[in-house]
Amino acid sequence: MNSVSPRATFRDPAGSLRFEGELAVRSIAPSARIDVLDFLESPLCQAMQQRGDLIAAAVDDSGPQLILRHPKIPIPTYPWEWTPSQWLAAANLTLNLCEEAIAAGWILKDATPLNVLFIGPRPIFVDILSFERRNPDRRDPNPSIWLAYAQYVRTFLLPLLMDRLLHWPLSLSLFHRDGLEPAECFRALPWRRRLSRAALWPITLPTLLDRRKSAAPASAAAPPNSATPQKKSPAHDPELATHILQRTLKDLRRRTLRAAPHSARSNWSNYPQTLTHYTPEQSRQKLDWVRRVLETTQPARVLDIGANTGDFSALAASLGPPHATQVVALERDAAAADRLFRMARQRDLPILTIHADLARPTPAVGWRNAESLALLPRLESQFDLVLMLAVIHHLLLMEQIPLPEILALCHRLTRRHLVIEWVPVADPMFQSLLRGRDALYGSLSETDLLDACANRFRLLDRQALANDRILLLFEKIPSDKLELC
Repeated sequence: MNSVSPRATFRDPAGSLRFEGELAVRSIAPSARIDVLDFLESPLCQAMQQRGDLIAAAVDDSGPQLILRHPKIPIPTYPWEWTPSQWLAAANLTLNLCEEAIAAGWILKDATPLNVLFIGPRPIFVDILSFERRNPDRRDPNPSIWLAYAQYVRTFLLPLLMDRLLHWPLSLSLFHRDGLEPAECFRALPWRRRLSRAALWPITLPTLLDRRKSAAPASAAAPPNSATPQKKSPAHDPELATHILQRTLKDLRRRTLRAAPHSARSNWSNYPQTLTHYTPEQSRQKLDWVRRVLETTQPARVLDIGANTGDFSALAASLGPPHATQVVALERDAAAADRLFRMARQRDLPILTIHADLARPTPAVGWRNAESLALLPRLESQFDLVLMLAVIHHLLLMEQIPLPEILALCHRLTRRHLVIEWVPVADPMFQSLLRGRDALYGSLSETDLLDACANRFRLLDRQALANDRILLLFEKIPSDKLELC
């Protein structure tokens, strides 16, 4: 399956990455060749790859430049599209791999969420160049210090902590490639929060120490060529240095878990339990019809737009052989999306959760807007079936997106089929969102929907529910066969 890919990477001097078809091809700089081969041949690397924690790599050492070919992750997601539980899963994977690497004589030289992608609910580390040999002997001036420590705090710990303390959305990471600085977090916190157990160590103390250092007169600093003898650090003992590093990672793990936001609730995260416009029988009727559609169409990949807490995503993912159907669940409500991810992880269902809004999709970012792709290009033409269950009236009434525009986007997203739940004007949910705009939307009907589908989709099946909502199955008309309007 072809998908849009970002341009080649250029930031790491040890190598660059480009995309060729279904492969991610990494070119290794000559200076890093021996170290990379050493790592790839190590039992550590092979164990991580066999578990699926580290991206696989086929090695081509036949030419002047070392080439690694990795399987391309079908639909990459970025930290600004993750839920808190996804951030925790990525942080836990990073710390686990670093801890395992230290025990085997290696270490992670950097630690950022951008090194992690998701396959379904499972995180996978994708940057092999992040691993390097440790030298816990006298030649290493700081063998007990993890050089990526500060980066981990900025990019993992502080975003989670500020989400918890001040509800700074994790999507702000879109604008902070290298994470949050303790000083900017300090300025935003009231004094009571600055002195709290959660903020004192990672935010307040670093900020105050930095201020003190900046304010100190130059004469107070030791001259660069001071002859003062330096005491030998006990951390220069290799075994002790390793022990200190392991303790550092355990402490970071504990602090990260404490920093994670509490399980949030919203109107939409409790939506399935608070339905007033569906009786149990109507819910079963809807579920049975969608199940029949899934069994008939047998999609290999499903996009569930407005997935809420994932009832229909789970239905699609659980039909047929294990992991036969891959599901991407798109949900704009953070609490609902987080519950969805935790459900998929607990049940080991192949559901990739994306916390994003279809009406305001994630933009392309990075150098020349080409390092991280916009959301829609990653999704277009990737799915055999798209589910839009009780979504269109939200796009119409809350975002004022015209029906033809919505159906045009659906035509780009699906390769075969589209399922729509049409909510009539008289429906209580439609009325609650109408907000006095009867002149604009008060006369909308199923006919308007069918007119918007004309020349784009063929109607295959229709199911009217007892609450007057309507379920419709459409088949896509290929672009080369669309009639000119």
